[in-house]
Amino acid sequence: MLYFISKLYGLGAYLRRKLYDTGIKKQKKLNIPVISVGNLSAGGTGKTPFTIFLAKKLQEKGYRVCVLSRGYRRKSRGTLLVGDGKNILCSWEEAGDEPFLIASEGIPVVVSESRYEGGIRAIESIKPDIFILDDGFQHFQLYRDVNILLIDATKPFWKDSLLPAGLLREPPEFYRYADLFVVNRFSRLSQEEQKEFLSKIQSYKKPFFITEESIQGLTDRESVYPLDILTGKNTGVFSGLGNNTQFFQFVENLGKKYGFDVAKKVSFPDHFDYREFRLPEGPLYWITTEKDIIKIPGSIIKGHNILAVKYSLGLKEEDYRDLEKIIFSEKIKNKAGVD
Repeated sequence: MLYFISKLYGLGAYLRRKLYDTGIKKQKKLNIPVISVGNLSAGGTGKTPFTIFLAKKLQEKGYRVCVLSRGYRRKSRGTLLVGDGKNILCSWEEAGDEPFLIASEGIPVVVSESRYEGGIRAIESIKPDIFILDDGFQHFQLYRDVNILLIDATKPFWKDSLLPAGLLREPPEFYRYADLFVVNRFSRLSQEEQKEFLSKIQSYKKPFFITEESIQGLTDRESVYPLDILTGKNTGVFSGLGNNTQFFQFVENLGKKYGFDVAKKVSFPDHFDYREFRLPEGPLYWITTEKDIIKIPGSIIKGHNILAVKYSLGLKEEDYRDLEKIIFSEKIKNKAGVD
């Protein structure tokens, strides 16, 4: 039954793409370059940390960057300026958790059901040089100058199935719409798995870049602490992500490295808002993600000793330079006024 439903889902995804490929449905274009960061999977592949990395690197180069996002499950409607790069202008409930987290990193963010309308608002208020379209691989309504497809090395699209049998939002062959691949969690593979992965991804004949994961410590939103404060401590872990199991395994691996045991695990739905938040008794510390902790009241954070892993993604400098060369093709250079 799931196989049959997946086939129907795939047909719908194919027809939707075809409507735009044939021009029956028209894409709207902004006069500012748009870089899409997205994936084929409904599970988390690291889009938010990579969006933050890319935005910050472009800011370092002197570009005025703005992230366009839908603001999934936000408690607002229409077009909303979340942050202007200096100030957060709304709550996480109004913005959505991921846009709020991005804006908290000093990156201008606009949320809107229509990313085109969001772009027009940003051009009027922020005057950006370049847009990053968050989770944009399936948002065909807005024209993208560059499509970046993120791939989770531990579950690449060629080993997955369409919803609901698997996690793919589109057929795996739709990788062809990407201009380049960015690979996350590659270091979590064994040497043999890495060899197999590289052989497979090279067969797609697309430029690809492998990210590096970095952990800066733990935060309660006020201070940052070293991971070794957990050594020997009774610890629990919880999250509300697209793939909680993967995060739990990540924390368990940290436990092996820093000498703490994960005694309890609590899984919440993706984008959980924590208004009905309860944790079991027992652990001295609870570990979660930055995406989750921004939604938890400070009194609860202190009462349960909740800490979030400060986690980031990046590229080696030489890889980023190569990525930038692809991003700033002649077409984008002309559009952005880049020398």
